Amino acid sequence: MRKIVNIESTCIGQTRKKNDDNWYIGENFVAVIDGVSSKSSIIINGEKVRIADIIVDAIKKIDRKNAPVYAKTLNLEEFTRAVNMYIKRFCDENNISLKDNKLEATAAIYSKYYNQIWLVGDCRAVYDGHKIDNELKADELYAKIRYEIVNSLLNHGYTKEDIFKNDVSKEIIKNPSKYIEYVNDEKEAARIIEFTRNTMYQALLDTGFSPEEIVQNKLLEKFLHPQLLQEYAKNNPKAGLYGYSVFNGIYTPIENCRIENLPEDVQNIRLSTDGFPMGILASAKNMGTAINRNRRLSLADPISISVNYEIHNSVERGDGHYLAFDDETAVDIRIDHVLEKTEEFDYKEVERDDER
Repeated sequence: MRKIVNIESTCIGQTRKKNDDNWYIGENFVAVIDGVSSKSSIIINGEKVRIADIIVDAIKKIDRKNAPVYAKTLNLEEFTRAVNMYIKRFCDENNISLKDNKLEATAAIYSKYYNQIWLVGDCRAVYDGHKIDNELKADELYAKIRYEIVNSLLNHGYTKEDIFKNDVSKEIIKNPSKYIEYVNDEKEAARIIEFTRNTMYQALLDTGFSPEEIVQNKLLEKFLHPQLLQEYAKNNPKAGLYGYSVFNGIYTPIENCRIENLPEDVQNIRLSTDGFPMGILASAKNMGTAINRNRRLSLADPISISVNYEIHNSVERGDGHYLAFDDETAVDIRIDHVLEKTEEFDYKEVERDDER
């Protein structure tokens, strides 16, 4: 029999005033939840309500002591359905339309009953030194294009400090033709546009579109930049390598999730949002070390193009002490293996009862 033991956990916002993450450790489930930044909360009666908190409440309901026995045996598909139903019911009760107020979150979950780790979206996990991730191809695509643009800007007079204070690469990624507004070099502008188109073309092929479809449907114009392709790939099982899933109160296709069966004798599990790079999550001896390494990493590469290959700069957390790339949430649990006690059983007494 397995028993979940909490070693330690952390949940630190990217800034002091904003944290879209939450976590849960219970008897049958463990989870870290990462609210998608622009769709992480709604306003009810003037108060901000985070989807990460709604999902934690949903898991608490599933995992409560008086829950039906079958609750702990929910598989991933049943679990995502139950969580989404809870989100929708919560929103309905508060007259919130999920069509007009989009909520989205990713998560890493451990199920004790199945002894599995489930990754919904780009959260990550480590068990007994083994790494599990489910990285978003759209983020990799965005980071690749951003890397090319930022390095080009640096080669044309911009400094790292300039980009840290005002990351113009965001505007150029959304519309590559804007490059010429920032760098007066027509040849380089044409190269950036061509690089972006070629990169997006390959991404469309990896998404499952044929060369003919790309041309006939003018998909390079429709999916001009990675964020547009990401919207198409979200909760889309037919989006090839770019498909991924989120909790949204409606539907979470498990085809885009990752299910990892763990060894029967698994001992240590770490679950994390994408605020901790995998290398740090896997190697840090404890959460304090992981947080410290994150801070040092953000200082070493504040514009995220060398040591830490990311889609955006780090930001000043607001307390004057350090920079941060993202919200930092992780749990570290131990799995104890407890022998089930067998009670003494008198078969002769049963036989005597039958004779009576």
